[in-house]
Amino acid sequence: MKNETNNTNVAEKILVRFIHFPVETLGPGRRVGVWLQGCSIHCEGCISPENQPFDEACSMPVGEAAEKILSYGGNEAKPHGCDGVTISGGEPFDQAEELLALLQKIGQIPDVLVYTGYTKERILREHQDITQYVAALVDGDFRLDQPSEAVWKGSENQTLTVFRSEFAARYEAWTKERKGKLQLVRQGGEIRLVGIPRQEDLPALLAKLRGQV
Repeated sequence: MKNETNNTNVAEKILVRFIHFPVETLGPGRRVGVWLQGCSIHCEGCISPENQPFDEACSMPVGEAAEKILSYGGNEAKPHGCDGVTISGGEPFDQAEELLALLQKIGQIPDVLVYTGYTKERILREHQDITQYVAALVDGDFRLDQPSEAVWKGSENQTLTVFRSEFAARYEAWTKERKGKLQLVRQGGEIRLVGIPRQEDLPALLAKLRGQV
């Protein structure tokens, strides 16, 4: 975690902006969306600058976060619940130890997609222990000068890697979709845009959400 707090129990708590179900715009199927708080990359044009500060007000026990994710089902007890989890941010790998602890606790959900602004090469070099719990990874920083029409990424430089072969067909079908579907989600006093809009549409969408127009 990139902050200056006491990290004695670093894997016991995690900074989480919010958790929502169902999410149908960030990964195939009906998923639990998890947005972690805190990012040190600060891409120009970031869709969620409010998720960048390492805000301790967003701290919650890893076990509590896992329990909430698992409560949405995706198992024999709740067969019509989630069929995957998408973890975004912020930057998930800026809380690598906490992320690993969370993934271990939700391991019964096999399809976990993680978005990161770091490169796949860096993740495999520094965090290979985490990728064993991840079905797929979208990597690469967001770049304003490389717009993309793909539903799953914000800019053309970003790549998708599927680590679990049993999900290859599922993700292949998803990558053939095009942008256009977005969700608006209200949690507490926030209304959030869930999904990846076209770059040219983003300023107007964010302005409306923030009450500027």
